[in-house]
Amino acid sequence: MAKKEDKKYKDYLDYESPTIKFLDGEQTKLAEEQIIIIKALRINKNMTAKEIHDLYIDEETKKHRYTIKTIYRYLEKLEEAGLVKISGHRMTEGKRLSEQLYTRTGNIFFKAKKEEVYPDVKEKKKSFHKKIYTVLQEISDSPLIEFNDFENLLSQKSDLEQEFNKSVVEVISENKVLTELYSEMDIDEVNYINDLVSLLLVIIKKPELIKKIQKIYKE
Repeated sequence: MAKKEDKKYKDYLDYESPTIKFLDGEQTKLAEEQIIIIKALRINKNMTAKEIHDLYIDEETKKHRYTIKTIYRYLEKLEEAGLVKISGHRMTEGKRLSEQLYTRTGNIFFKAKKEEVYPDVKEKKKSFHKKIYTVLQEISDSPLIEFNDFENLLSQKSDLEQEFNKSVVEVISENKVLTELYSEMDIDEVNYINDLVSLLLVIIKKPELIKKIQKIYKE
């Protein structure tokens, strides 16, 4: 059991989050709904319900936007979904009762594909692809390949990025250098770096697809 010492309190921890946790569609949706808690626990590692409650103070009124009961309800849902876990307790000087500490069940959450989370994403993607197709048509005099072929290329690229993103995440937990590097990042950094690395891996390792994309304009 680990101890974290402080002048005013001591944290007694009996759970340490693994580096990676892969989320299914429902877990991903809940994590996005409760992103304030999820992000805070990524930075602070272990927090009490009161500390989490203080994340919801309105800057103008200086009052909590939700009651502490609501926060406990959020935490209960996150626990049931396997996203948050009680990691120990905190003893504060001058208090007889301890406070439970909460942490994430993974230092890095690998989210499910958007299509697994939101059923309408597939149709939205098609709409976006059509708009991208139109933009590319209008900024060049050269005609494009057929839309279905164009959309297929974008889908292949997206699937490969997701595949490479997952492989990057899997390597992190097995590589000491990467584990230490990622443990210092916040979630926005993790997402930005993983997305860019995945795109670069597609360019580097799938040159045949990139060549096809480069030829979307008919010669």
